[in-house]
Amino acid sequence: MRSAEQLKEDELPFLRETITAGEAAQLLGVSEWSVYDLARRHIIPHVKLSRRVLFRRTSLLSWLEAQEQASVALAPELVGQIRRLK
Repeated sequence: MRSAEQLKEDELPFLRETITAGEAAQLLGVSEWSVYDLARRHIIPHVKLSRRVLFRRTSLLSWLEAQEQASVALAPELVGQIRRLK
């Protein structure tokens, strides 16, 4: 196994436990501003260390999966109802 000094700069994000807001934005496919806004509103999992906001890649992927599951869950009261269109 290679030492950390031998690793290329682009390989380092895969070794870190946390990622930056920019990296989280790429992972989620949204803007960096959106990531900061979601974190500020306590919608996505994050940690604040001093002035930095960091995200755990595994936590974001778990959160994303939970959001996906919630989006396909049908509310029982809406199943089978017919609505009249105006």
